[in-house]
Amino acid sequence: MDRDRLQDALQDAGLTAYQADAYITLLEQGMTPAVEVANQCSVPVSQIYDTLRALERMDYVETFDQDTLHARPKEPIKVLSQLRSRGTLMNRAADAVEDRWEQPAVNDHTVSVVKHEETVVDRARDLIRDAESFIELSATVDQFRALTNALQEACDRGVVTNVAVYGDDLTDELADIDLDETVTELRACRIPGPFLLIADRTQTCFTPNDWANRPFGVLIDDYILSFIFHWYFQTGVWALWETVYEDTDPPCVYMTLEEFVRDVAPLWADGANVAVTIEGTWVDTNDPCEITGIVTDIAYPGVYRVDGRPSFEELAGFLQLEVVAEDDRYSVGGWGAVYEDVEAVRISLEAIEFDEPTSASGVDADDAPIAERASEDD
Repeated sequence: MDRDRLQDALQDAGLTAYQADAYITLLEQGMTPAVEVANQCSVPVSQIYDTLRALERMDYVETFDQDTLHARPKEPIKVLSQLRSRGTLMNRAADAVEDRWEQPAVNDHTVSVVKHEETVVDRARDLIRDAESFIELSATVDQFRALTNALQEACDRGVVTNVAVYGDDLTDELADIDLDETVTELRACRIPGPFLLIADRTQTCFTPNDWANRPFGVLIDDYILSFIFHWYFQTGVWALWETVYEDTDPPCVYMTLEEFVRDVAPLWADGANVAVTIEGTWVDTNDPCEITGIVTDIAYPGVYRVDGRPSFEELAGFLQLEVVAEDDRYSVGGWGAVYEDVEAVRISLEAIEFDEPTSASGVDADDAPIAERASEDD
């Protein structure tokens, strides 16, 4: 359907000429500054703000502030239903709306500020469904429930999902959810906090949850900014609370070098031979790579502190593995690696073997966090 006929159909469905023209423009362009919408359609700049806010009240679009007012079309479920209830012409208009909705990207900007928590959770659901490697999520019980189906689909694809849920007695509150099919690890947070999703190191969704007087959300498509939120999640949420559920089936997979080192460093210091598969990218070319070998060195500023598991603070700066694979020696860094050969994206613990167990680290191998899982692998 051409643009003029679509505009006529939308006007028949109750929109004004300006509203229909602005809505079609947003469907075709995706998120756009209000002034730019006016420049690309017939709506005068003096009336574009009122036009967009009217469309927002009718649930056609969503507006939000960046440097200036921006707008984007909402997923047109309600619009399609209204149009298709009006007969053949409206069915064709609904198809045209759906086609235009699917064409533009959701967001061409690195950071977007939105007004509604539901927008953040809806975007998080889309990111979970598209995730390829890992997910970090903190959420209320209701938010977690809203994302359960998407998380189960991600789990089926082998995506590692670390989820922190705010609540005191999650065993009862989540008793009807099959956690085996939903998460890799679940932790209970007894202090309420924000909704936060980090997916595949580049995508982040955030809303404060409890800031009732000034609700807002942030959508981020950026590698470095997502890294900052990842460290907040690790140190401000994940590391503080107890595990409610954990998938202990081998192989044991880590999505961050810090978590791998926290579990394995005490055993390696006790003389264990640690075999790993590193999936990641070559730092110099950014091409994907995969190596399988033996860890021969773990280097970080607190490496000489041999009194147990290193803290996240000790691992927050320089951290590097040395892995020997097929007579070649590789240096492996974590998220944002610069000087190493490989940036690790996914670390699979293949085996841990002791020749003659010692107690150099002060941690008995049977008590180490990873020991139970490693023994299942042997």
